[in-house]
Amino acid sequence: MRYRFDEYLVDPGRYELHRKDVVQPVEPLVFDLILFFVRNPNRVVGRDEVIEAVWSGRAISDATISSAVKSARRALGDNGDNQSYIRTVRGRGFEFRGEVAVDEPIRSEPVSAALSSKAVHDPMPLILVLPFTNLSVDTDEYFADGLTEDIITNLARFRDLRVIGGASSFQFKGRAIDLEQTRARTRAGYLVQGSVRRAAGRVRISVQLIDGTSGVQLWGDHYDREMIDIFALQDEVTRTVAATLGVKLQNVALGHALKKNAAELSAYDCILRARRYTWLLSAEMHAEARDLLEKAVELDPLSADAHALLVNVYLGEHRFEMNPRPNPVGRALTHALAATQLDPENAYARCWLAIVHFFRGENERFEREARLALSLNPNDPETLAYIGHFYAFMGQFERGVDLSRRAQELNPLHPGWYLFSSARLHYSRKDYEQVIADADRIGLPHFYWTHIMAGAAKGQLGRADAGDAVDRILAVKPNFCARTELQKWNAAPDDLQHIVEGLSKAGLRS
Repeated sequence: MRYRFDEYLVDPGRYELHRKDVVQPVEPLVFDLILFFVRNPNRVVGRDEVIEAVWSGRAISDATISSAVKSARRALGDNGDNQSYIRTVRGRGFEFRGEVAVDEPIRSEPVSAALSSKAVHDPMPLILVLPFTNLSVDTDEYFADGLTEDIITNLARFRDLRVIGGASSFQFKGRAIDLEQTRARTRAGYLVQGSVRRAAGRVRISVQLIDGTSGVQLWGDHYDREMIDIFALQDEVTRTVAATLGVKLQNVALGHALKKNAAELSAYDCILRARRYTWLLSAEMHAEARDLLEKAVELDPLSADAHALLVNVYLGEHRFEMNPRPNPVGRALTHALAATQLDPENAYARCWLAIVHFFRGENERFEREARLALSLNPNDPETLAYIGHFYAFMGQFERGVDLSRRAQELNPLHPGWYLFSSARLHYSRKDYEQVIADADRIGLPHFYWTHIMAGAAKGQLGRADAGDAVDRILAVKPNFCARTELQKWNAAPDDLQHIVEGLSKAGLRS
């Protein structure tokens, strides 16, 4: 069943809230709360009834309920003053005041019809995290449940993944799982299953990711830890699992997107394919990513993710002079603001608004938006790595390396540019041999910044092959000027002079 009121539609089968036929960004728990309200219109529901339906009866503070109700109102264009839809009944609970109609779900549009729309919702992965099985004594049940809840919460921070809320997930607790029935009931494309066992002061957590259609296991791992602090352990594991699942799911979705021809691409497919640019940093991939993302914004102008990734690509015109067009920073700022206005809680969008401020020389604004991005999703390795990268370029080397190392732990198969912050730190400490080792690990031989760091370090060491690195820089950027480049990258004055000095010793003429 789907529920309509005014210009809104709540679709529990697809786990979506629509306004004027456009999908609205909403957290899974907030969706559960809205769904509960629309299923119970025009009657007062008490606090306990809300907790039982949305939080499965677990102990929840009044502040948590108030926050969720506030978010639900915001998603419906409501507020605490007007209370057009969700009315607070003092001392009794809440009343949903919308005139709700029930209808059956429509059939999916064919691809050709979907592509003709200017605001198309894309098939983002829908994930069901099944309650983790407790393999220990009965008293450990709370730990298994808490682990499940935390993984759901942390996965929900990835704005391009959709996660079925805990209230729905815990309906499967203690039941034998029939994959076909579960998928038919929830529409989940992917399932996460796991188990927890505690014994002799250690805890083992096993987890696997399953393709909901085929039943094939796409990924599995286990975590074996000493149980010094159970809550710290739970936090560590849930963050790692959520980050790994986020990366794995995006990779699986990319594999599907790469099989489509250009006419079949949705906005989400375009975003997935464009992300390959962030790994390779090549001019060819940049041109392809720009075309894909401009198409994505045309297909779905309300996609915050498309706008945010387009910021990355437009700044590539400024940072690396890749396929430049006029006013890249201005265009990047326009899309960064659009992304954060469309989805204020999108960590990736906040990250790229911060980076725009960085290249505008607005360091305080960069730090403010960077902190907000990290608070919105501390589990996204790409956000951690980017912010760490730019902290290091600002001269905050230790801070940058700390974030970059966390990103590497969450994404062991990371692209080479994650290591630039380490190269910058080692260069600042005059550990030039380590800088050369970092440059080798970074790879990216077609990318001139690799050769800037290697050349400056070799120049400081007086190595005979320092000039080779300079030749490689000039092969990519014939008009390269070290001082101009470092000023563009907002380098701290002492750091700028230190690198210029190393390149000069390597034979670069100013």
